[in-house]
Amino acid sequence: MVEISDQSDIQNTAELPPQPGASFAKVLSNFGFLALWFGQLNSQLADRVYVYVLMIIAYNLTGTNLGVSIPLLAFGLPSLFFGPLAGVFVDKWDRKGILVITSIIRGVLILLIVPLIDKSLSLIFAVSFLIYTATQFFAPAETASIPELVKKHDLIVANSLFMITWMGASVIGFGLGAPLVNIFGNEGTFVVAAVLYFIGAGAVALVPLKPLVKASEHQGRSIREDLLFGITFIWRNRVVMFSLLKLFVATSAIAIISLLAISYAKEVLGIGEKNFGYLIIAVGGGMIVGLALLDQLRRFMTKGTIVILSFIISGIALVFIGSVSELKIALLLIGLLGLGNIFITSSIQTILQHRIPRHVRGRVFGVQNMLINSAFVFPVILAGFMADIYGVRMALTALGYIVAFTGVAGIFLPRFRDA
Repeated sequence: MVEISDQSDIQNTAELPPQPGASFAKVLSNFGFLALWFGQLNSQLADRVYVYVLMIIAYNLTGTNLGVSIPLLAFGLPSLFFGPLAGVFVDKWDRKGILVITSIIRGVLILLIVPLIDKSLSLIFAVSFLIYTATQFFAPAETASIPELVKKHDLIVANSLFMITWMGASVIGFGLGAPLVNIFGNEGTFVVAAVLYFIGAGAVALVPLKPLVKASEHQGRSIREDLLFGITFIWRNRVVMFSLLKLFVATSAIAIISLLAISYAKEVLGIGEKNFGYLIIAVGGGMIVGLALLDQLRRFMTKGTIVILSFIISGIALVFIGSVSELKIALLLIGLLGLGNIFITSSIQTILQHRIPRHVRGRVFGVQNMLINSAFVFPVILAGFMADIYGVRMALTALGYIVAFTGVAGIFLPRFRDA
């Protein structure tokens, strides 16, 4: 029987007053955080470059769009099977060791795919599945390490940098895919991705993380009991549970917008499918503006309030996006979505890091990683079907109402609103 007092929901959650020194320059001058951030950057770039080549190989071997979805399955399924379980081991093992070893493993596994190119899609899928299984250990270990490297009042700035890097690396990584393939071919590009993983491993090896000290009451548990402990902790801590649900909705929205961007550019804006990249740039521009504003905004309102308002404003923007066909207005509204996304994800991540004790962070962030990866699979498939049946405008409008409702619901959760 797992016993968790509901008082743990407010353990160590006293909010520190905003500090004028909590700036990006200050956080980036923190060597430990900088090493972790640089490791994340290389890991994300390697991942996106690898997926780009994988999609080309899948298409060449199958000649179908369905075949191109195989990399998405290799990406999403490990998070469902191993995400929460990986979090258990993140709380048991040395986190720095996990970060280094999983980075090396992913680099080695990519090199193993090189002889399989143009031969066996099933073997490529199997190796890719192993690569993304290793990622299930890396991601929660990385997120759980941030609060150990920066001060509490700097967390929101640190999380903002991680989120903008995640988005930026996704765009740049896919953008690098084309020239790398043209210059080095598929095999050489795989080697580049492996080298990026190895560089990331070297960076995280320099992160000064203290060994995890296990409390005596948490020793001797089975893996199943540890997993249930993490799930029970989430269930009984309402702020943590609602934060994870809101993060799932926010991530799903970005994933769906990315899916519908091509159709929206062609059918609604009339700029052609090849120019959908301008919409992605608008999202990135909004995120950069949000990055600059967030540290100032949190001095005037709680993080929970920032999340609620950002959801409502983003939902309204989505509803309008579904009804406008003027390019300049659409780009402005899409930029507003990027701004709202950085406000939402960075604030929620900070709320979670404030409220989760160190010894259970791996399990909670393992569940978070599962939800985030799931958001790029199941909601995207559903939105794709809806857009095919009812049109992209209706799909965006429906998404807008869901996002806005998520924000309104937060108004009636005082503990989240005041977080």
